[in-house]
Amino acid sequence: MPVAQKRLKGREESGCEGETELVGGICPCCTAPAMAASAEICAHCGKQGAGFKRCSRCKQACYCGAACQNADWKRHKKTCAPPVPLQDVAAKINAAQTAGDWREVLKWEGRMEELMAHRPDDFCLGILSVFANAHRMGFAATSSKDNAHSLAGLEERQIPLLGKLLRFRDQGEAMCSLSIMLRFLERNSESATLFQRARDVGAAHGFFSLESTACMGLGMAAMEEGRHEEGVALLRNALVAAELNELDDAKYEREALHALIGGLFKSNAIDEVEPLVLRYREAAKAQSEEKGLLTCAALDCVYYTARLHEVLCLCTLR
Repeated sequence: MPVAQKRLKGREESGCEGETELVGGICPCCTAPAMAASAEICAHCGKQGAGFKRCSRCKQACYCGAACQNADWKRHKKTCAPPVPLQDVAAKINAAQTAGDWREVLKWEGRMEELMAHRPDDFCLGILSVFANAHRMGFAATSSKDNAHSLAGLEERQIPLLGKLLRFRDQGEAMCSLSIMLRFLERNSESATLFQRARDVGAAHGFFSLESTACMGLGMAAMEEGRHEEGVALLRNALVAAELNELDDAKYEREALHALIGGLFKSNAIDEVEPLVLRYREAAKAQSEEKGLLTCAALDCVYYTARLHEVLCLCTLR
């Protein structure tokens, strides 16, 4: 029986009439608290073992004995509360996600493994995406390395699941997203490897949009590291792939032009810049007209035009 039919059957049997679902799937009132057994660790001294006593109120903290429990109470009482049923956790996450409250979503990250226990891959992918998006919003708001580390870990877990579900474009895009985060965390060699893997996925499946994004990532990294010739070559490849993108989305060409113009300025290849700036201006103008407002691309184009004129004037004076 297909997974979707199994879920529907399970909801019918439970008498569920709920309509709200987490991304990936299961209705909150159908989310059973099935969690695999794990090793018990004393919350105070860190000792591992079996048969530890749990806090009678929150049912979460374990202690190897009364002495450790008493010693830990000053710290533990700040968070000790009766456990929230798993279906209520799912509902609270849904509400926080709908409201765009990433902090509230992340309050429940400690229950993530519990939510995913014994669930299908697509459901687990949805749960990982919920918390990854919350960390992404947190990173955008704070540029926190804690958010960056957590986001990288969650994206890393999504990549094999996307492959199992044969969602190869999404898998490649997740690789690119993770590569950018690894670059921020100064894990440059891992970032380059993932960008290359994403490029290979794009080439294997005919996703030119993915090839363009990956080549851009590799090219910009090469430029930052002073490998200008290699960087410009990769950025040219990104533009070629963007022109062929299978999604018929003009953003890929705009992004590739933006990156290549910056690379050519950095390489002092001014002769090649002018026609690209004119082309970028047309792309930015089309985007501004479509949105009915002045876009970032249009502002970038003003900057590039001014910079080009400055360089040309200096060349003339010399």
